[in-house]
Amino acid sequence: MYEFRGGIRIGDSYRDAVNYSYPFAKAVFTENSLQLSIGCFFLRKRYFLPYYDITGVSLKKGIFCRGILITHQLNHLPEFIVFWTGSYKCFLEECKKYSIPIR
Repeated sequence: MYEFRGGIRIGDSYRDAVNYSYPFAKAVFTENSLQLSIGCFFLRKRYFLPYYDITGVSLKKGIFCRGILITHQLNHLPEFIVFWTGSYKCFLEECKKYSIPIR
């Protein structure tokens, strides 16, 4: 299990998304899924993305940081997910370990 702290932008599109800055987002690679946690304390929201439902990840460059655009085929989750982290190279290495396509 590997864990990353960072920020996240999540919603139906880039324009129609909510941004949570560092340290209010967490990504955890577990045995079967990528788990995304947003918020803190009792306002926490969690998303579970089984590895086989992640269609790919790609590097997205922002003004101050680099993030990982996560594409998936789950209808019940927001379509647009970018996880911002300073450890993007390590994040991509974890994706390789779980056979997530890198674009």
